[in-house]
Amino acid sequence: MNDRMRIRLLILRVLVLSLLVTLGARLWVLQILDGERYRRVAETNRVREVVTPATRGMIVDDQGQPLVRNRTSLVISVNRSTIDRQSDKGRAVLDRLATVIGMPRADIEQRIRFCSATVKAPCWNGSPYQPVPVAKDVSSAQALAVIEHPDRFPGVSADLQAVREYPNGSLAAHELGYLAPVSQDQLDAQGGEKGYHLNSLIGVSGLEYTYDDALRGADGVERLEVDRFGRVAGTASTTDPVSGDHLVLNLDLDVQRAAEQALGKTLESLGGGARAASAVVLNVRTGGVVALASLPTYNPSVFVGGISQKDYSALSDPANGTPLLSRAYQGSAAAGSTFKVVSTAVAMQQMGAKGDEKFDCAPTLQVGDQIFHNFDGSSAGPITLHQSLVISCDVIFDKFAYDAWVADGGLRNGRGPYPEPKEYFVHMAEAMGFGSRTGIDLPGETSGAVVDRADAKKIWEELKDSYCRRAQNGYPEEPDPVKAERYRKYAAEACVDGYLYNAGAAVQFSIGQGQYLSVSPLQLATAYAAIANGGTLYQPTLAKATISPDGKRTKLVEPIVTGHLPVSPEILAYIRGGLQGVTTEAGGTAAGVFADWPSDLVPVGGKTGTAEVEGKGDTSWFASFAPANDPQFVVVVSIPESGTGAEYAAPVAKEIYKALYGVGQPAALPGGVPPADLPELGRDGSFGGGAGATAGPAPSAQGAAGQGTVVQGAVVQGAVAPGVAGPEAAAAGAVLPALWPASGPAAHSGTGPAAATSAAGGAGRSPP
Repeated sequence: MNDRMRIRLLILRVLVLSLLVTLGARLWVLQILDGERYRRVAETNRVREVVTPATRGMIVDDQGQPLVRNRTSLVISVNRSTIDRQSDKGRAVLDRLATVIGMPRADIEQRIRFCSATVKAPCWNGSPYQPVPVAKDVSSAQALAVIEHPDRFPGVSADLQAVREYPNGSLAAHELGYLAPVSQDQLDAQGGEKGYHLNSLIGVSGLEYTYDDALRGADGVERLEVDRFGRVAGTASTTDPVSGDHLVLNLDLDVQRAAEQALGKTLESLGGGARAASAVVLNVRTGGVVALASLPTYNPSVFVGGISQKDYSALSDPANGTPLLSRAYQGSAAAGSTFKVVSTAVAMQQMGAKGDEKFDCAPTLQVGDQIFHNFDGSSAGPITLHQSLVISCDVIFDKFAYDAWVADGGLRNGRGPYPEPKEYFVHMAEAMGFGSRTGIDLPGETSGAVVDRADAKKIWEELKDSYCRRAQNGYPEEPDPVKAERYRKYAAEACVDGYLYNAGAAVQFSIGQGQYLSVSPLQLATAYAAIANGGTLYQPTLAKATISPDGKRTKLVEPIVTGHLPVSPEILAYIRGGLQGVTTEAGGTAAGVFADWPSDLVPVGGKTGTAEVEGKGDTSWFASFAPANDPQFVVVVSIPESGTGAEYAAPVAKEIYKALYGVGQPAALPGGVPPADLPELGRDGSFGGGAGATAGPAPSAQGAAGQGTVVQGAVVQGAVAPGVAGPEAAAAGAVLPALWPASGPAAHSGTGPAAATSAAGGAGRSPP
C-alpha cells in the first residue's frame, strides 16, 4: 500500500466518523433536546378537533327590548369523513339528499369541498371532521326525511342550530353590525389569543365587531382520536361551549325608530335620487348614545349564512346611496350656521365681546375685493350676540373672524418673522372636538377636518402639481363649459398662491362654510352636549353594560370624559340662552317650526344651519338640546342636498323630541330621562324592565318594556309593545299631554337673516 492510498483511506475514515458523529448528534437533538416538542406534534397529528359554536350573546336596548338575538334553525349537514369512505364517495347519498332539499347535487358538492388557494367560495373552511351545513331553515318534513331514514342518508344529519336574528329588520343596522367567517389572516394573527377556529363567525362591523370578545363566548371543542387512515378511534377530551355575554345599550329602540321614521318621511317628501340623512340623540350628562340613525340603511339579515357578491355590491354602490355607510359618524360636511356657537365662544372668551354689547348686523361686509352678504341682503342693525344667534346674522361673525385674521398677520406673505398665530377660531373648534374622532365604540369613525394655516400649506404642497396641471389642461370631463372654466380659474389661482390662508377662508370658517371645515353629525352633537351640560366633553358610547348568560355578573361601561371646553360657565349659559331664543323668540330661525311646541314644559334650544356644497344642493342642519333650562338630550339632524335648516332638519328634530317626551303619542322614555337601572335577565333567558344594577346618574324612570323571550338561543315569544305612559302633564321633563296629532304641524322656515352663497373660492354664504 503506497502513501497515496493510505491518505485516501484516512480521509474516508474521517468522513465516515464525521457522518456517524453528525447522525448521533442529530438523533440526540430529536430524541432528547426536542423530544417533548415532537411528541406533542405527533399527539396533535392523531387528534382532530370538532368545534361546537358557543351561543352568541344578545344585544338589547336600554329597556331590554331585543335588537339582535338568536333563533333556532333546522340545518341539514353532511359529514365528509363519513361519506368519503363510501365506495362511490357518497354520490348516491348526495343524489337522494338533493331530491329532499331541492338543491342540485353539484351545488351540495361545492359547499362541502374544502377551501384552498385554488378553491374559492362556495366551499368549506372548517375542520374535515366537522359536519358541513348545506341547507338552513329547512322544513320539518325535510328534516324528518333525513332523521327517520339514517340507512338512506349515512353521514347526513339534521339538527337545530342558533343563527343571528334581527327582529326589527333594518333598524339601527349600522350600529349593530353583522358577522362573517373568520379569515385566514385573522386565524394566523389572533387565532390562539382569541380562540378562533376555522369555522368561527366573528363580528366584522358595528357593535358585533367592537364587543366581539364579550358576545362570542368560548366555543366547545371535542378532540377526536383518529387512526392513520383518518378513522375516528375515540374521544381524547371534550370542552363544553360557554355562551357569550349579553350587551345592554344606551340606545333606545323607540327613539331610534322615531328618528329613522322621521328621516324617512322627509327623504320621501324630497323624492328622487339616492338621498341620505342622519340624526344623533345623546344623553348630555353621560355621553350615552340614545339614537344614531342614518339613511339609506340595510337589513343585516342579508349577511346571515353569507351574502352574495351582487347584494354586497348593491349595498356598497354610491348610486344607491352606499347603504353600508353611516352618515351619522362616518360622513362629514360643512356645518353651516350651527357652527356659530364656536364663533360666539371665541368672540366672548378670547376677543372681549360682552353680552350686552351691540354689533352692526349690516347687509354686507367687504373684505378686500370680496363682499359677504347676509341672507337676501337683510339688515338688523345694531344687535347683541344673543340676537345674532337668534336670527343667525352672518356679518357680525364675519367681522370677528376678519379682525382675528388681521391680528394674526393676514396673509403673512411679507417680511417676517411673524409671531405664532393665535388662530382663535381653529383652536376653539378643536377644543370642542372637531377635527378628531369622538371615540365612539364603533369602527370606522371619521375625524372630519379642521384646517389651520400650517395644514393649508401642507395640503397645497401635496396638491400643487395637480392644480397647475388643471390650470393648463382644464376639466374636459365637465360637460358644462361655464363650470369647467370656473374650476380651471380656481386651479390657476391655487397653483400660484394656494398656500395662503386668505381672509375669505377665515370668514367662511367662522360661519361653518368653506373647504377648511368638515364635521360629522356625531361630532356636532358631542360639542352641543358639552355646551348644554356646562362644558364637559364626553366620549359617546352605545354600550351601557354587559351581563353574563346567567344574569349574575354585570360589567358597567362608565362614562368617559375626554375634555373640558375652554369657555367660562357664564359664557356657556349666555350661548344656551341665545339658542333657546332660536325656537321661542320673534325672528328666531326655528321659531316657526316650534310655534306650537309646549316650550313652557320642555323648552328647546337649537340652531339651524344651511351649508353649501359646490355643484350640489344645500345641506340642512339642526343642532339642539332639551329641556333648555336643564338639558338632558341633544338632538342633531343633517340632511344633505335638501334645503335650509329650518325647512327640513328642524322638523325632523321636533318629531324626535315628540317621541322622547310623549307629545301627541306615548313617550319613548317615560319621565323624559333614560332608565337608570339595567333590565333584568330572567330565568327563561329574557330581559325584563330595569330593576337590576344601577347604571348612570340619571333618576329612575318607571315603565316596563317588552322583549322577545329566548331560551338557549331559541325564540319562543315575540316582541311586545312597551307600556304606554300616563297622559297627565307635569313639570319640565315629564310626560306631556297630546297637544296635537302625531303628524304634527307643517314645517316653517325661519325668518332671520343669513347668507347667500357664491363659489367655493371666497364669499360663499348660505341661509341659516
